[in-house]
Amino acid sequence: MRPRQALTSPLYPKIRFTFTDHPITVWAGAILLRLYFELIGLRATLTPWLVPFTKTSNNQIPAVDVLLAWWYGLALGAERFEHMTRYRRDPLLPRLLGLPRFPSPDTLRRFFQSFTYRRTTEVTEALMRMSLGAMRPIVLGHTLDLDSTVFCRYGEQAGSLKGHNPIKHGRPSHHPLVAWLSERRRLLWATLRAGHAGTANGAREFLAQALTMLPPGHQIGLVRADSGFFVTAFLAGLDARELPYIIVARLTPLVRKLVIHRIPEADWRSVARGVAVADKMVSLPAWHGQVRRFVCLRQTLTERPDASGRRLIECPGYTYRVLVTSVPFAAELVTRMYAGRADSENRIKELKEDLSLDTFCLQSFDATDAAFRTGCVLYNLLMGFRETVLPVCWFERRLRAIRDLVFLVGADLIPQARRLRVRFAVPPEERAEFLERLRTLSEGLPIAAQLDWDLSEADDVDHASTRAPNATGPTVSPMLQRTGASP
Repeated sequence: MRPRQALTSPLYPKIRFTFTDHPITVWAGAILLRLYFELIGLRATLTPWLVPFTKTSNNQIPAVDVLLAWWYGLALGAERFEHMTRYRRDPLLPRLLGLPRFPSPDTLRRFFQSFTYRRTTEVTEALMRMSLGAMRPIVLGHTLDLDSTVFCRYGEQAGSLKGHNPIKHGRPSHHPLVAWLSERRRLLWATLRAGHAGTANGAREFLAQALTMLPPGHQIGLVRADSGFFVTAFLAGLDARELPYIIVARLTPLVRKLVIHRIPEADWRSVARGVAVADKMVSLPAWHGQVRRFVCLRQTLTERPDASGRRLIECPGYTYRVLVTSVPFAAELVTRMYAGRADSENRIKELKEDLSLDTFCLQSFDATDAAFRTGCVLYNLLMGFRETVLPVCWFERRLRAIRDLVFLVGADLIPQARRLRVRFAVPPEERAEFLERLRTLSEGLPIAAQLDWDLSEADDVDHASTRAPNATGPTVSPMLQRTGASP
């Protein structure tokens, strides 16, 4: 009887499957984030503020490690609490990050459920000030962009109510309020609100709290906001603080009558093809005689068919945008100054799409607020990481690029004598840059005494020859001592 021949593929060579006991991870690049956290002394900052969350269980995970694991999980792409399980099962990642182990999803939920509004405010205020402390000031002052967004909810969580929802009408939601520092791309302050809250509800108090987050030596040079903030109380608050502002006016019938229809055609000044501007001093009845400057932007649809703005039935053929401002510059310059606010929408996308802060929701409103605000602190930390570790060309890239191109690095761990050898799967053309990042962050830190760089070309596990730190070579292998570095 002839033996049965094994089936072979004409396209692929023979593949042999086997198993390995070596711990392997695909997120080895996250060690750069860990080194950055140690560089800024994050653990020392967190410890005193998380003392109230200390537990007495012998099997507990310290509150500092829980919060750090929460940030690592967000930075690596977790979109649900249950996704933390993937990092918990990773045999190598906790050792690279200096954590005893990753907390379970239930541990994270219980951690945030222990937050009250007072604790959330105290902790996040301290952490937000810390994340902004190393930021360089702007000579003429920062541009502060105020905005709100919608977090859709699919349950009956506290604060999840029906309100303005431009994508899913009638769907319950939360309605966060955020304040951005435009030039530095930092989040100055953020808070979570119920879904039925109006855009400007509590905006005056929110602005007052946000200004307390500014580091010493910094100032606000301009405040920008959309038409949701066009309310008398908020404008009066800006005037009382003497903050220059540019805010889009809501085109109510009264505003159209007093501003647009009273501007003679001769007062419109053409600044580009199909674009004209005009300005006018007007006092609305609710302002009790106070006069403010309105800047109007008009675009001709025949010449600019894709022009943004609002179309008015009584003025066909044009789109209009009206700005109320205290800035004394020319009208065309005011419109250009406000145009830069569009970038705040990209920052909101980073919060919602890159960090997935809109998908973490708990039954308690204070717990959801705590998860959201601590995630906002991580946003600023990642901005600082990008400026400190990565080249200048990375400033325009989104946070997901950092995760995909910096943190997504395969590695395995091999015990070797009294050391642990970690081999990074970095392409040869990127190894020099990766090594430079590791050295830049670890130099001068206590962890530097526990790291060694093996630049030899040998792939043999038993090969232990190590060159001097200033040598060059195609492979990069940090050696973590078996004692482990402090997290």
